[in-house]
Amino acid sequence: MDTEVRTHRISIRELQRNAADVFDRARHGESFTVTRHGETVGRVLPPDPAEEAVMSAVDRGLLDPRDLDALPTAGESAGMPRESSPPGTRLATDALAELREEDHGT
Repeated sequence: MDTEVRTHRISIRELQRNAADVFDRARHGESFTVTRHGETVGRVLPPDPAEEAVMSAVDRGLLDPRDLDALPTAGESAGMPRESSPPGTRLATDALAELREEDHGT
């Protein structure tokens, strides 16, 4: 298997014009740094096989996402203290859970 990661710089305009091609190429291992006026504003990355496997197991009912939320984070496993969020901010895990619910229509 080819493990070399190919990263390309593309403008937002190029992404808009060629989105289907960019995402097809990302699916096959290429990465893209997206720029606006030369400044990096985002990245398009290939799917993570491990994440895809976990999401597939959740979709098939083999894993319950609530069980995954109860697992320690990598930082917690390494013994790193958790930093508190500024008041009034939402945890990334809560935002991701909300997005997943929207995607699954629940």
